[in-house]
Amino acid sequence: MTADAYLTVRCDAKDPEMPDGQCDREGHWPVRVANHTHLRRLLRTDRGWRRPKPGRDICPDCWAAGRR
Repeated sequence: MTADAYLTVRCDAKDPEMPDGQCDREGHWPVRVANHTHLRRLLRTDRGWRRPKPGRDICPDCWAAGRR
């Protein structure tokens, strides 16, 4: 058996359509990355994630919907 851990970034936007009011979509990379800074750079450049303020990660869907 083989196991590995992957870093994940979760969307911090408020989404009124979700039951708890939080988006909580996750972004990850298919291969392991060294740290969250590297992961955020990959998600920003290749997948459209944004980081308008430190401590807030916004998925592409929430950004397009104006939930910032």
